[in-house]
Amino acid sequence: MADASGARLLLARLALQNLGRRRIRTGLLVAAVALSSAIAFAGAVIMRSIESSMSVGFSRLGADLMVVPLDALTHLTAALLVVEPSDSTLPADLLATGKAPGIARAAPQRVLRTDRSGIGTHGESVDLIGFDPLDDFTVQPWITERLPGAMGPRDVIVGSARTARLGTELVLFGTPFRVYGKLSATGVGTHERGIFLSSNSLLALAPAIQTQTGTLPPMLRPDRVSGFLLQLAPGARELQVRFALLSHHPQIKVVAGGSLLTGIRQGLSALLSGAVVLVALMFGSTAVMVGVLFSAIVSERRAELGLLKAIGARRGQIIGLTVLEAMMATAAGGVFGVVAGALLLRLFERSLVFHLTQMGVPFLWLDRLDMALSAGLCLVAAALVGMVGAFIPSLRASRREPYDLVRGDG
Repeated sequence: MADASGARLLLARLALQNLGRRRIRTGLLVAAVALSSAIAFAGAVIMRSIESSMSVGFSRLGADLMVVPLDALTHLTAALLVVEPSDSTLPADLLATGKAPGIARAAPQRVLRTDRSGIGTHGESVDLIGFDPLDDFTVQPWITERLPGAMGPRDVIVGSARTARLGTELVLFGTPFRVYGKLSATGVGTHERGIFLSSNSLLALAPAIQTQTGTLPPMLRPDRVSGFLLQLAPGARELQVRFALLSHHPQIKVVAGGSLLTGIRQGLSALLSGAVVLVALMFGSTAVMVGVLFSAIVSERRAELGLLKAIGARRGQIIGLTVLEAMMATAAGGVFGVVAGALLLRLFERSLVFHLTQMGVPFLWLDRLDMALSAGLCLVAAALVGMVGAFIPSLRASRREPYDLVRGDG
């Protein structure tokens, strides 16, 4: 065990000495890897931050498509955020029984317009909107104020036109609810005047509503909904999804949102995926560069490697010496690259992000843990680049006879 530890320590010392003998060449290698690592680290953090910011920003643009009953009235609004109140309904399993390709997310809603809820003055019309908090992408992104913790079964969210304050009590058909959150202004009337609660909570009110009104509204049946809000998957086309839905369900109406915004969202998602591929190709090209460089280094040091084999160095030790030398250089480049990448992020924050904030466009940075993980991955990738790049040249050299290496034949 002691001999093995001593051999590894000796290899490490020899690797450091070899790097120190050619300082300019080592410096250029470290600089090249540092440049790649800086771009990869800063690019990864910025891309993931943009992705987080996009998910918040684009979620406020509403749905791409809205599916409602054929005879339902729909109003053109700036964004598709909520289904309009209607007595017409759709089967709750409509999309499950014939889901069209290209749909990334589907959010069902139940919308009840009533003047007997007990809120406001006598006869005041109120829209009760039931949604699934887990599937929703058009209600919760607009929350500007909320209580701590997750939304509970006795919690409601009120639109910006409602004056109820957080934590106060609203009584709906005799059942008390707590105001959990409040939405910002959207310009969509139903969204601003609505009271949002989970679909299960709205269905639980069905007996009281039936007693109060003398009838059970159709959207309060568990197997019916008022409509669906859809978000398209990247690459999916609005016309294709619309045609697929209408061909399977002729009793529905499909309302489109802003096609330009849909295209922008999908295009940016594809752009971020392409940027990840570019980062991977950059590390791959760096590995090729390291391989070419160490082919020249191994060729230059053939006599030294031959003497090591002649005095008893094994093939694994020859390979380990060269690979360790490359990993030390590229890992050092990774460290410098992460530091340089952090400086680039600081510059990015002081320039573009500052101007975006001044314009009211939010930019969400990754938290510190995710940044640290990204830095660690860059360091590991830099070390692996050195290992992969130097392995083949060292393997070829380890297979040759000591006499051939010392003479420099081949």
